[in-house]
Amino acid sequence: MTTTEASDRERQLIHEIEAELPKFAEACRSGADFVAMHQDAFAPGLQSDELLLLGKAIKYAGLVGKEVRIVPPEHHPT
Repeated sequence: MTTTEASDRERQLIHEIEAELPKFAEACRSGADFVAMHQDAFAPGLQSDELLLLGKAIKYAGLVGKEVRIVPPEHHPT
C-alpha cells in the first residue's frame, strides 16, 4: 500500500467514525487521557458489523492519540 492509499484510508475512517459515532469522536477529541466505553456499547449480541465498527472506533481513538478502556458490566452478588 502506498502512502497516499494509507492516507486516503485514514481519512475515510475518520470521516466514517465522525459520521456514525459523533459522540464517541467528540469524546476522543476532548482533553481526557482516555475514553471509557461500556462493554455492551457495541455488539451486545456479537454481530459482526458491530464488531467491525468497534474495531474502527478503537483505531480512530488511536489515530487521535486516545486510549480506550472497556468497562465490564457490574457484577451483582447473588
